[in-house]
Amino acid sequence: MRRIKLWTVYFLRFILKAVYIVPVKKRRIYLSSNRGTSISCNPWYIFEYMREKYPHTFEYIWEYDKEADPMEDVKYVKPHTAASVFYMLTSGIIISNDGIGSFIPKRKSQCFINTWHGGGAYKRVGGDTIQDPKDPEVIINRICGGQTDVFLSGCKKFTEVMHIAKAVPTERFLECGMPRNDFLIHGTDKDVKGKVYRYFGLDPETKIVLFAPTYRGVEGNANFDLEIDIKGCIEALKKRFGGEWVFLMRKHHFVEHVDTEGCIDAGDYPDMQELLYTVDVFITDYSSTIWDYSLTYKPGFLFAPDFDQYESERNFYSDPETWAFPIAKTNQELQKLILDYDDDKNREKIETHHELLGDMESGHATETVVRTIRNFLVKERNR
Repeated sequence: MRRIKLWTVYFLRFILKAVYIVPVKKRRIYLSSNRGTSISCNPWYIFEYMREKYPHTFEYIWEYDKEADPMEDVKYVKPHTAASVFYMLTSGIIISNDGIGSFIPKRKSQCFINTWHGGGAYKRVGGDTIQDPKDPEVIINRICGGQTDVFLSGCKKFTEVMHIAKAVPTERFLECGMPRNDFLIHGTDKDVKGKVYRYFGLDPETKIVLFAPTYRGVEGNANFDLEIDIKGCIEALKKRFGGEWVFLMRKHHFVEHVDTEGCIDAGDYPDMQELLYTVDVFITDYSSTIWDYSLTYKPGFLFAPDFDQYESERNFYSDPETWAFPIAKTNQELQKLILDYDDDKNREKIETHHELLGDMESGHATETVVRTIRNFLVKERNR
């Protein structure tokens, strides 16, 4: 079956080169986030900055599978349609947080920037999850990697492991950090916290704990069973930090449904970074949001009841004991970690984690990426 998939990729790449008769529009920018399921993440922050900094200069094409509010200079296309393929192959710049399909024969006069959708180096991904080196998926992964011109990185360890996992030469990594993390580092003049509280209809005095685990299984059949003791967690938070608390649950976008009884479903909130910026405490497991949230230096905990199984089946890029936050394998352990929380130890653990992974978050990633785009366009114009 996978061999058929590989030959299909070769066939489509050959057929789609017919689009080459249409010239590339240098100032057309194609953006995709979470494979067209949202308008968010790093592509959104780059898009927002460019529209503000260079108004009426570029044409933007957003890949999006839902209805969206109209914006000037913006066109929406559904993913996996003839329109999406056409615009992808005629845009001077392609920006995606997940890559472009292996069936897309990117042109040399185009620049593809893979912003990725996570920092740090935690669970294994890409080619590192393929057991058989003769698996056709290895070749498909290599095709995708070869078409990547710029791959954003937030730390040295990320570059080290992703260059192999995604088959991208190390010299193509831009170690400037994630655009979406810039305001986590510097703060913002926008009323992000007020926006979040208004969205969920919360009392401004209420404290928020956010639980956002990654998925289990594989894409297309991803799942997650909620095992966390919400009431016990909230009681521990009240004892340690005081005040009234609400529990927000945000599922991974690969997971279609998850039980959110006893908590507030935050799955539809459009911007994860705004949630991380706002919440008082964050709980996850093996998700790369560990990295993003660590930049805030706020209290965080890891809840991983299936740790042994997950480590055996998928494994990690770095020692979990060195991660930014302590790990609990049971609800009792999680509650004890909360009750024993020490702010100085939390900061020390985060700083050590950043040092071990080689932190490269600049707080100016968006500006760096946009500068890279403009430099590419200047070179193409002079070619």
